[in-house]
Amino acid sequence: MLSQDDIKQYVNTDRYIGGMLDSGSGHLHPLNLCLGEARVAEGLGVQFFENSPVVKIHKGDLPRVETAKGSVTCQFLVLAGNAYLGNLEPKIGGKVLPAGSYIIATEKLEEKVWKNLIPQDSAICDVSIALDYFRLSDDKRLLFGGMCNYSGRDPKDIVASLRPKMLKVFPQLETASIEYQWGGMIGIGANRMPQIGRLGSNIYFAQAYAGHGVNATHMAGRVLAEVIAGQAERFDVYAGIRHMTFPGGRYFRSPLLALGMLWYRIKELA
Repeated sequence: MLSQDDIKQYVNTDRYIGGMLDSGSGHLHPLNLCLGEARVAEGLGVQFFENSPVVKIHKGDLPRVETAKGSVTCQFLVLAGNAYLGNLEPKIGGKVLPAGSYIIATEKLEEKVWKNLIPQDSAICDVSIALDYFRLSDDKRLLFGGMCNYSGRDPKDIVASLRPKMLKVFPQLETASIEYQWGGMIGIGANRMPQIGRLGSNIYFAQAYAGHGVNATHMAGRVLAEVIAGQAERFDVYAGIRHMTFPGGRYFRSPLLALGMLWYRIKELA
Protein backbone atom coordinates (compact mmCIF):
# COMPACT_ATOMS: atom_id res chain seq x y z
CA MET A 1 0.00 0.00 0.00
CA LEU A 2 1.25 3.48 -0.91
CA SER A 3 0.69 6.72 0.98
CA GLN A 4 -0.13 9.99 -0.75
CA ASP A 5 3.57 10.87 -0.74
CA ASP A 6 4.75 7.41 -1.81
CA ILE A 7 2.39 7.18 -4.76
CA LYS A 8 4.13 10.09 -6.50
CA GLN A 9 7.07 7.78 -7.14
CA TYR A 10 4.77 6.00 -9.60
CA VAL A 11 2.24 8.61 -10.73
CA ASN A 12 3.08 12.28 -10.24
CA THR A 13 -0.32 13.82 -9.54
CA ASP A 14 -2.17 15.41 -6.63
CA ARG A 15 -5.39 13.61 -7.59
CA TYR A 16 -4.88 10.48 -5.48
CA ILE A 17 -4.63 10.13 -1.69
CA GLY A 18 -3.02 6.70 -1.86
CA GLY A 19 -2.77 3.54 -3.89
CA MET A 20 -1.81 -0.09 -4.17
CA LEU A 21 1.22 -1.31 -6.09
CA ASP A 22 1.01 -4.69 -7.84
CA SER A 23 4.54 -5.52 -8.96
CA GLY A 24 3.49 -9.02 -10.08
CA SER A 25 1.55 -7.76 -13.09
CA GLY A 26 2.57 -6.11 -16.34
CA HIS A 27 1.32 -4.28 -19.39
CA LEU A 28 1.68 -4.99 -23.10
CA HIS A 29 0.54 -4.02 -26.60
CA PRO A 30 -2.81 -5.86 -27.04
CA LEU A 31 -2.94 -5.67 -30.83
CA ASN A 32 0.59 -7.03 -31.20
CA LEU A 33 -0.37 -9.87 -28.86
CA CYS A 34 -3.45 -10.64 -30.97
CA LEU A 35 -1.53 -10.55 -34.26
CA GLY A 36 1.23 -12.75 -32.88
CA GLU A 37 -1.23 -15.33 -31.61
CA ALA A 38 -3.07 -15.26 -34.94
CA ARG A 39 0.18 -16.05 -36.79
CA VAL A 40 0.88 -18.97 -34.47
CA ALA A 41 -2.68 -20.27 -34.90
CA GLU A 42 -2.48 -20.05 -38.70
CA GLY A 43 0.77 -21.99 -38.54
CA LEU A 44 -1.16 -24.75 -36.74
CA GLY A 45 -3.82 -24.86 -39.46
CA VAL A 46 -6.45 -22.51 -38.02
CA GLN A 47 -8.49 -20.56 -40.57
CA PHE A 48 -9.83 -17.04 -39.92
CA PHE A 49 -12.78 -15.54 -41.77
CA GLU A 50 -12.85 -11.85 -40.95
CA ASN A 51 -15.70 -9.50 -41.83
CA SER A 52 -18.15 -12.41 -42.08
CA PRO A 53 -20.64 -11.92 -39.22
CA VAL A 54 -22.80 -14.88 -38.27
CA VAL A 55 -26.50 -14.19 -38.88
CA LYS A 56 -27.95 -17.46 -37.60
CA ILE A 57 -26.99 -20.53 -35.60
CA HIS A 58 -28.43 -23.95 -36.47
CA LYS A 59 -28.21 -26.26 -33.46
CA GLY A 60 -28.04 -30.05 -33.60
CA ASP A 61 -25.59 -32.95 -33.55
CA LEU A 62 -23.37 -30.90 -35.88
CA PRO A 63 -23.94 -27.18 -35.27
CA ARG A 64 -23.91 -24.93 -38.32
CA VAL A 65 -23.25 -21.20 -38.35
CA GLU A 66 -24.69 -19.22 -41.22
CA THR A 67 -23.25 -15.99 -42.66
CA ALA A 68 -24.50 -13.78 -45.47
CA LYS A 69 -22.34 -15.63 -48.02
CA GLY A 70 -21.81 -19.11 -46.64
CA SER A 71 -21.90 -21.44 -43.66
CA VAL A 72 -19.62 -23.62 -41.53
CA THR A 73 -20.55 -26.98 -39.96
CA CYS A 74 -18.59 -28.13 -36.92
CA GLN A 75 -18.43 -30.65 -34.09
CA PHE A 76 -18.18 -27.98 -31.42
CA LEU A 77 -19.20 -24.34 -31.52
CA VAL A 78 -17.82 -21.62 -29.23
CA LEU A 79 -19.72 -18.34 -28.95
CA ALA A 80 -17.19 -15.63 -28.10
CA GLY A 81 -18.85 -12.49 -29.46
CA ASN A 82 -18.89 -10.87 -26.01
CA ALA A 83 -20.22 -7.28 -26.28
CA TYR A 84 -20.87 -7.81 -30.00
CA LEU A 85 -22.95 -10.98 -29.68
CA GLY A 86 -26.19 -9.02 -30.03
CA ASN A 87 -29.32 -11.15 -30.10
CA LEU A 88 -27.66 -14.08 -31.90
CA GLU A 89 -28.24 -16.32 -28.86
CA PRO A 90 -30.89 -14.81 -26.54
CA LYS A 91 -30.15 -17.24 -23.69
CA ILE A 92 -26.83 -15.55 -23.04
CA GLY A 93 -27.22 -12.25 -24.90
CA GLY A 94 -29.24 -10.74 -22.07
CA LYS A 95 -26.56 -11.61 -19.51
CA VAL A 96 -23.87 -9.39 -21.00
CA LEU A 97 -24.20 -5.64 -21.38
CA PRO A 98 -22.14 -3.69 -23.94
CA ALA A 99 -20.38 -0.72 -22.35
CA GLY A 100 -18.31 1.80 -24.25
CA SER A 101 -14.70 2.47 -23.26
CA TYR A 102 -12.45 4.98 -25.02
CA ILE A 103 -8.79 5.98 -25.27
CA ILE A 104 -6.80 8.98 -26.44
CA ALA A 105 -3.08 9.10 -27.19
CA THR A 106 -0.93 12.19 -26.89
CA GLU A 107 1.94 13.21 -29.09
CA LYS A 108 5.30 11.58 -28.32
CA LEU A 109 6.56 13.02 -25.04
CA GLU A 110 10.10 14.08 -24.28
CA GLU A 111 11.89 12.00 -21.65
CA LYS A 112 11.83 14.77 -19.06
CA VAL A 113 8.05 15.09 -19.57
CA TRP A 114 7.03 11.44 -19.36
CA LYS A 115 9.37 10.74 -16.47
CA ASN A 116 7.67 13.56 -14.61
CA LEU A 117 4.28 11.91 -15.20
CA ILE A 118 4.89 8.18 -14.65
CA PRO A 119 8.48 7.83 -13.38
CA GLN A 120 8.44 4.01 -13.21
CA ASP A 121 6.59 3.50 -16.54
CA SER A 122 3.74 1.83 -14.63
CA ALA A 123 0.23 1.03 -15.84
CA ILE A 124 -2.37 2.74 -13.65
CA CYS A 125 -6.10 2.69 -13.04
CA ASP A 126 -8.19 4.28 -10.32
CA VAL A 127 -11.26 3.09 -8.43
CA SER A 128 -13.82 5.66 -9.58
CA ILE A 129 -17.22 4.41 -10.77
CA ALA A 130 -16.27 5.41 -14.32
CA LEU A 131 -12.59 4.70 -13.84
CA ASP A 132 -9.61 6.24 -15.57
CA TYR A 133 -6.77 4.02 -16.79
CA PHE A 134 -3.54 5.15 -18.35
CA ARG A 135 0.04 4.21 -19.19
CA LEU A 136 2.85 5.06 -21.58
CA SER A 137 3.17 3.47 -25.00
CA ASP A 138 6.48 2.08 -26.18
CA ASP A 139 7.17 5.32 -28.08
CA LYS A 140 6.27 7.29 -24.93
CA ARG A 141 2.87 8.71 -25.70
CA LEU A 142 0.44 8.89 -22.81
CA LEU A 143 -2.47 6.54 -23.47
CA PHE A 144 -5.40 7.72 -21.37
CA GLY A 145 -8.64 5.75 -21.28
CA GLY A 146 -11.91 5.53 -19.46
CA MET A 147 -15.27 7.27 -19.72
CA CYS A 148 -17.08 3.94 -19.44
CA ASN A 149 -20.72 4.42 -20.39
CA TYR A 150 -23.68 2.08 -20.69
CA SER A 151 -25.76 4.03 -23.19
CA GLY A 152 -24.62 1.94 -26.16
CA ARG A 153 -23.76 5.13 -28.06
CA ASP A 154 -20.27 6.43 -28.81
CA PRO A 155 -19.50 10.04 -27.86
CA LYS A 156 -19.51 12.55 -30.71
CA ASP A 157 -15.98 13.63 -29.85
CA ILE A 158 -13.78 11.26 -27.84
CA VAL A 159 -11.00 13.83 -27.40
CA ALA A 160 -13.38 16.52 -26.12
CA SER A 161 -14.79 14.05 -23.59
CA LEU A 162 -11.53 12.49 -22.37
CA ARG A 163 -9.03 15.35 -22.50
CA PRO A 164 -10.56 17.19 -19.48
CA LYS A 165 -10.34 13.96 -17.46
CA MET A 166 -6.69 13.55 -18.46
CA LEU A 167 -5.91 17.12 -17.39
CA LYS A 168 -7.45 16.53 -13.97
CA VAL A 169 -4.80 13.87 -13.43
CA PHE A 170 -1.97 15.54 -15.35
CA PRO A 171 -2.53 19.32 -15.68
CA GLN A 172 1.08 19.55 -16.87
CA LEU A 173 -0.12 18.17 -20.25
CA GLU A 174 -2.19 21.28 -20.98
CA THR A 175 -0.20 22.06 -24.13
CA ALA A 176 0.26 18.44 -25.33
CA SER A 177 -1.59 17.60 -28.52
CA ILE A 178 -3.81 14.52 -28.91
CA GLU A 179 -2.93 12.56 -32.03
CA TYR A 180 -5.13 9.44 -31.77
CA GLN A 181 -8.54 8.52 -30.41
CA TRP A 182 -10.48 5.26 -30.50
CA GLY A 183 -12.94 3.15 -28.57
CA GLY A 184 -15.22 0.16 -28.58
CA MET A 185 -17.52 -2.00 -26.51
CA ILE A 186 -16.55 -4.19 -23.59
CA GLY A 187 -18.92 -6.82 -22.17
CA ILE A 188 -20.03 -6.59 -18.55
CA GLY A 189 -22.03 -9.06 -16.47
CA ALA A 190 -24.11 -8.15 -13.42
CA ASN A 191 -21.67 -9.83 -11.01
CA ARG A 192 -18.50 -8.82 -12.94
CA MET A 193 -17.43 -12.47 -13.23
CA PRO A 194 -16.48 -14.06 -16.57
CA GLN A 195 -19.34 -16.13 -17.97
CA ILE A 196 -18.14 -19.52 -19.20
CA GLY A 197 -20.66 -22.26 -19.89
CA ARG A 198 -22.38 -24.63 -22.27
CA LEU A 199 -25.65 -24.64 -24.25
CA GLY A 200 -26.59 -28.24 -24.90
CA SER A 201 -23.80 -30.77 -25.41
CA ASN A 202 -21.73 -29.13 -28.14
CA ILE A 203 -22.14 -25.34 -27.94
CA TYR A 204 -19.96 -23.43 -25.49
CA PHE A 205 -19.68 -19.75 -24.67
CA ALA A 206 -17.33 -17.31 -22.97
CA GLN A 207 -18.06 -13.64 -22.40
CA ALA A 208 -18.41 -10.74 -19.92
CA TYR A 209 -14.83 -9.98 -18.91
CA ALA A 210 -15.80 -6.58 -17.46
CA GLY A 211 -12.85 -4.72 -18.94
CA HIS A 212 -10.21 -7.36 -18.10
CA GLY A 213 -10.38 -9.21 -21.39
CA VAL A 214 -6.70 -9.06 -22.32
CA ASN A 215 -5.89 -11.52 -19.55
CA ALA A 216 -9.22 -13.20 -18.78
CA THR A 217 -9.87 -14.25 -22.39
CA HIS A 218 -6.71 -16.33 -22.34
CA MET A 219 -7.87 -18.08 -19.20
CA ALA A 220 -11.30 -18.69 -20.76
CA GLY A 221 -9.76 -20.06 -23.95
CA ARG A 222 -7.73 -22.60 -22.01
CA VAL A 223 -10.71 -23.66 -19.88
CA LEU A 224 -12.84 -24.18 -23.02
CA ALA A 225 -10.04 -26.11 -24.75
CA GLU A 226 -9.79 -28.37 -21.71
CA VAL A 227 -13.49 -29.19 -21.59
CA ILE A 228 -13.70 -29.83 -25.35
CA ALA A 229 -10.75 -32.21 -24.94
CA GLY A 230 -12.60 -34.02 -22.14
CA GLN A 231 -11.23 -32.37 -18.99
CA ALA A 232 -14.10 -30.51 -17.33
CA GLU A 233 -12.79 -29.89 -13.80
CA ARG A 234 -12.03 -26.17 -14.18
CA PHE A 235 -14.88 -25.61 -16.63
CA ASP A 236 -17.40 -26.96 -14.11
CA VAL A 237 -16.31 -24.36 -11.55
CA TYR A 238 -17.15 -21.51 -13.91
CA ALA A 239 -20.25 -23.17 -15.35
CA GLY A 240 -21.64 -23.50 -11.82
CA ILE A 241 -21.71 -19.73 -11.27
CA ARG A 242 -25.17 -18.25 -11.71
CA HIS A 243 -25.45 -15.14 -13.89
CA MET A 244 -28.39 -12.79 -13.81
CA THR A 245 -30.14 -11.62 -16.96
CA PHE A 246 -30.22 -7.82 -16.98
CA PRO A 247 -33.77 -6.51 -16.44
CA GLY A 248 -35.48 -4.36 -19.04
CA GLY A 249 -35.15 -6.58 -22.07
CA ARG A 250 -33.14 -5.88 -25.19
CA TYR A 251 -34.14 -2.22 -25.50
CA PHE A 252 -34.31 -1.04 -21.90
CA ARG A 253 -31.52 -2.81 -20.02
CA SER A 254 -28.81 -0.35 -21.16
CA PRO A 255 -30.79 2.81 -20.24
CA LEU A 256 -31.71 1.32 -16.86
CA LEU A 257 -28.10 0.51 -16.04
CA ALA A 258 -26.94 3.91 -17.32
CA LEU A 259 -29.41 5.52 -14.90
CA GLY A 260 -28.05 3.41 -12.05
CA MET A 261 -24.46 4.31 -12.91
CA LEU A 262 -25.39 8.01 -13.00
CA TRP A 263 -26.74 7.70 -9.46
CA TYR A 264 -23.48 6.25 -8.20
CA ARG A 265 -21.42 8.89 -10.01
CA ILE A 266 -23.49 11.57 -8.28
CA LYS A 267 -22.85 9.88 -4.91
CA GLU A 268 -19.15 9.71 -5.74
CA LEU A 269 -19.04 13.49 -6.27
CA ALA A 270 -21.08 14.30 -3.17
